[in-house]
Amino acid sequence: MDDLTQARAALVALEKREQELLDELSSIRGAALLQRSRLEELIARMPVAPVNRLPTESLLRIFEFYLEAVPDTCDTYCHSKRDLASVSRRWRDVILHSPSLWTMIMVTPRWNEARAETYVTRSSQSLLDIYFMYGIDPDSDRISTAVFNTLASCAHRWRSLTLTNFYGPLQRLNHLSFPSLKQLTIADFPGSLTEQWELYLHPERSPRLEHVHLHAETGTVRNFHIPFGISALSLEFFGNELMRQQSNLSFLSGWGLTSLNVSGMSIDCDLPPNSIQLPLLKKFVCTVGNAETLIRALVAPSLKHFQYSPSYPRHSPSATFSNLNSKFDNVDYLCLSQFTAENFSEAVYLAFPNVCHLALVQTSSLPEPHSRTAEFPSAVFHWKNLKRLTIEKLEDFDLEFLNGLITWLQQRVVAGQSKLQVEFSSFGRGSLPLLQRLSEVCHLERSDVRHRVDMLVCRSGSQTWVVCTCSTWPSARLT
Repeated sequence: MDDLTQARAALVALEKREQELLDELSSIRGAALLQRSRLEELIARMPVAPVNRLPTESLLRIFEFYLEAVPDTCDTYCHSKRDLASVSRRWRDVILHSPSLWTMIMVTPRWNEARAETYVTRSSQSLLDIYFMYGIDPDSDRISTAVFNTLASCAHRWRSLTLTNFYGPLQRLNHLSFPSLKQLTIADFPGSLTEQWELYLHPERSPRLEHVHLHAETGTVRNFHIPFGISALSLEFFGNELMRQQSNLSFLSGWGLTSLNVSGMSIDCDLPPNSIQLPLLKKFVCTVGNAETLIRALVAPSLKHFQYSPSYPRHSPSATFSNLNSKFDNVDYLCLSQFTAENFSEAVYLAFPNVCHLALVQTSSLPEPHSRTAEFPSAVFHWKNLKRLTIEKLEDFDLEFLNGLITWLQQRVVAGQSKLQVEFSSFGRGSLPLLQRLSEVCHLERSDVRHRVDMLVCRSGSQTWVVCTCSTWPSARLT
């Protein structure tokens, strides 16, 4: 057989084999199509997972709750959102097309312009919460101009602004206005704050600003004026000496404040009594030591909520509130730290004669024996308007205080006073016998039931799913 004949025979064999393979491929394709249809039918018959039956609005609310519990760092927040988006196509679409999930913008020096533009675009026209989170190195830890300019282009949508370790340059914001800004926080600022007030607090630039939280070093809050429109102010100071000059606090007078929070290690200011006039103030929170001068300087006829927690637990409530007869006679909610009989002293009662709700909160993890051995006052008619007593974080070393409280409540009942509503948020097991006695002289409530919901994103190969767990338990039982 010559070469030509052999070549023709080989071609015929190959063509025959090709046709066999094509027939086999066609058969396989038909079988695969049939199997795919059968699989789709089986999937269609399967019950729909409860989470997939949720309306989009409910699913979005779950995402918002979950992300609210995520630690407020940029990387953790972004990674958590990315994990949720990887669960399913529906979840991804909900996340990508829900502006409310793109309104919290926590900018760090690692941000680039593309990421900033993504957040600005996906947030649509929603109001934004902007966090500029600088690092500790003022030379290397800076946010790029491109990122800054991208966010500045929508400054009219800024709802809140937080500056942490902010080194500038502030001149980038000089030409901007913040018509929607309601809350401003300046934390750990290393220099003078005069420029900040001029930039952000002027009514023409921030006409809707209401809440200001300032965490700054001693001596940086002098010679500035905050407009009447600000209703809530939080001053948190750090440094070796908190306040030494009257001018540091005299600017408070005349404000339209309804809420004032002052915190720090200690106060040593020379303020005359009744020198700070706050006619609209309704809530005052003070968590500093040596606050007697500040408290005596306050004149707040509309004050309803008074919370005092000295940074040094050994400060005596009797000394702090002595000779303040009826100074805060409109206060109906009083919150004091530490479990001490002095919280029921005549000095406290005379300063706050019309309290309806007294709350005692344990702020120290160590017992203060001197404060627990003091005897309760014999004048049981103190606080005739008192209806409710809340006690938080009661420990086993507070048993002497609890025993004195039971005696005091018994004397009130014998004297014809109505039983109080007494609420415990948590308590040690050693206090259970006394709580049984306490229930006989008051209406005892417990709010120590705790709830916890965890959402865990799991992966195995190409599969991703979410596991949700819910736990409910009491810290101790009353039987």
